[in-house]
Amino acid sequence: MTADTFLFVQFAVALVLVPIMVGGLGLTWMALRGRQRIRELAYQERIAMIEKGLMPSPESNPAGFDAMLAPRRPSPKAVFFRTAGVILTGLGLSLTVLLFFVVPDIRGVALGVGGALTVIGMTVLANALLLAGDGGESNPRNSAPRG
Repeated sequence: MTADTFLFVQFAVALVLVPIMVGGLGLTWMALRGRQRIRELAYQERIAMIEKGLMPSPESNPAGFDAMLAPRRPSPKAVFFRTAGVILTGLGLSLTVLLFFVVPDIRGVALGVGGALTVIGMTVLANALLLAGDGGESNPRNSAPRG
């Protein structure tokens, strides 16, 4: 294959991988912003009730209200997937860089193999993000207060 063909393959791979990575970052940003907005609205609602002279219902259970507004603790499964996703993404990126610069004859293959591992890692990270908000029984925030 000629140098033009390799350049075309590299451009095609970059054209596919860059939007996927940007989309993943955008999805993560939107999820974090959504959680932040929900917390802000809960605070504003409580302040508005206090300003109107109403007794907010969480006053009867302050521990439950604090637990509701506390940052969510991810389940052990989400922590596992987050760790695995970071490791796979790092492995994919490092493999791409290593093969791309060390063996210049196979740059297209380097982008394909490393990019595939990177995409798998990003998928595992997305799975961890989804599991972090599962609200299952393993999440101590969602368990009923005892006592």
